[in-house]
Amino acid sequence: MSNLPVFLINLDGADDRLAAVDAALSAQGMSYRRLSAYDGRARDPADMPEYSSAGTRARLGRDLNGGEIGCYLSHVIAARAIVETGAPFGLVLEDDIIPCPDALARIHALLRWQRDRGAPDWDLCHLGKWRDKLSSPLATLDTDNGPMTIKRAHYFPVTTPALLWTQMGAQAFLRHALPITAPVDNVLRSWLCETDRGIAVTPPVFCTIEGPSTIDSTATQRKGQGRSLWYGWLKHKRMYRDKGRALHHKIRRALQSGKQ
Repeated sequence: MSNLPVFLINLDGADDRLAAVDAALSAQGMSYRRLSAYDGRARDPADMPEYSSAGTRARLGRDLNGGEIGCYLSHVIAARAIVETGAPFGLVLEDDIIPCPDALARIHALLRWQRDRGAPDWDLCHLGKWRDKLSSPLATLDTDNGPMTIKRAHYFPVTTPALLWTQMGAQAFLRHALPITAPVDNVLRSWLCETDRGIAVTPPVFCTIEGPSTIDSTATQRKGQGRSLWYGWLKHKRMYRDKGRALHHKIRRALQSGKQ
């Protein structure tokens, strides 16, 4: 995988996680570059210039905490690292991932499939576990441990353990990544539901260990602290907007396939 840059997001001091993921990736011959995660857990969001409290409250009906902002900025750092390489693709992993036994072979198969197709018509591929909603099949690839199906993820997953970016996708994300007005997974879903340039695979290439995130400490915030009266309405507005866009794209692509 020398032609695919791999970046591992890991918080300084999270040595046990680093050792575990290093052993798992090394066992498959996967080399990577460690990126120091942005630690926002003890920081006041008001002191973080990349963050817009007003924009977030208008969008979500609540503020983000430092952990959520740190998680977002860690993925911004990773996207910038991909752009700096100039490579056509780049893989970003969080340090709680567990690769499937043939993860390396599956990624190679996916990249071969794409290179045979020509220029990518997608920006981001989700390689983790996801709930398959509003998707369209693109291809099924044979691998040593069974088939892997690639799907157009019209309703993109909201987890970020393992993300395969195209170069153009990383550039596009960075153009609108700041200021921060939502958690990174929400931003990615909304963006990709709008553009329909997200794909995903099943079964997953990477799973995750159980336990809380070390860089996104959201438990207290998500229990309702600091929510505005409009929180529930805004949440449903986002959900129905994104699902509506995803359904539109699914129907549009089905009609186009029927005409061919």
